[in-house]
Amino acid sequence: MTEIAVRPEDRPIDYWPTPQPQPAPPEDPTGGRLVAWANGLAAAHKIGSALCQTSFAPKQFAGKAEDAAAAILFGDEIGLTPTQALRSIHVIAGTPSLYARAMVALVQSKGHEVWTELDTPTKVVVCGKRRGTTHVERSEWTTDRARRAGYTSNKKYETDPQAMLYARAASDVCRKIAADALAGLAYTVEELEISEQSTTTVTRSEPAGPRKVSREKPQPAEPDPVPEPPTAEESAEESATRAQVQKLNILIQEQGITERQAKLDYLSTQVGRTLTSSNDLSKHEASSLIELLDATKPAEPALPEPEGWQQ
Repeated sequence: MTEIAVRPEDRPIDYWPTPQPQPAPPEDPTGGRLVAWANGLAAAHKIGSALCQTSFAPKQFAGKAEDAAAAILFGDEIGLTPTQALRSIHVIAGTPSLYARAMVALVQSKGHEVWTELDTPTKVVVCGKRRGTTHVERSEWTTDRARRAGYTSNKKYETDPQAMLYARAASDVCRKIAADALAGLAYTVEELEISEQSTTTVTRSEPAGPRKVSREKPQPAEPDPVPEPPTAEESAEESATRAQVQKLNILIQEQGITERQAKLDYLSTQVGRTLTSSNDLSKHEASSLIELLDATKPAEPALPEPEGWQQ
């Protein structure tokens, strides 16, 4: 007896198994970003663990695979390879930073222009221009300006002032023309090193010993010396007045900057040092900022002339 082949399409409907509903995939509110980030962190940790066992890794990452992984991951976000990240990124007091020359290299790799206009031991001028624009940002740093800002406490200003002035000027320009390329990176290693030195205090205690009892008659206290009048330089470092601070706040708001941190970031960039409050400004700095903001104050729209007006 010959068996007749039955085509699949000719089989009865009840022959085919009923498809079972599949469970819906779990929802990821981040759209997979955190999963990808976690996978990236695992890969960075693997690379960091290997590199930390070599002499290539800087001392700050020696035996610290977790710190190296964080630096590699952050470096990847701003376009650095793992080895570049370990050599360029430094973490000081929990804040990531880049050396100024690494910051310039990163900005230039994105197509922006940074060049040196003047480079001497007492004055450095760096200029920059964002890709696709014609506006040139210019930053000038002198040893006198660095001294007024308190940066000369760093010994490198004595041994290599030219490099330190360049670091300040170059980082100012990079932050102004390419903040997006730096992913909001606000500080250079040079800046944070100075901040660390200024906040470090050393206390010494004398060894305890038997207390000596003096038998001598107490001498009358000498009158306090009359303070000398402040020099012109010291007067320039006096704190900004309340009126200056109020005027600054008004002028900054007119520039469209309303949030407190945004104001502080703007002021810090202009004076070249980190401010925690507008009251940290000196009179000289506040006066210069007021002049700058007055000069760049948006023009008020002209009022329309009333109809039928004749001159």
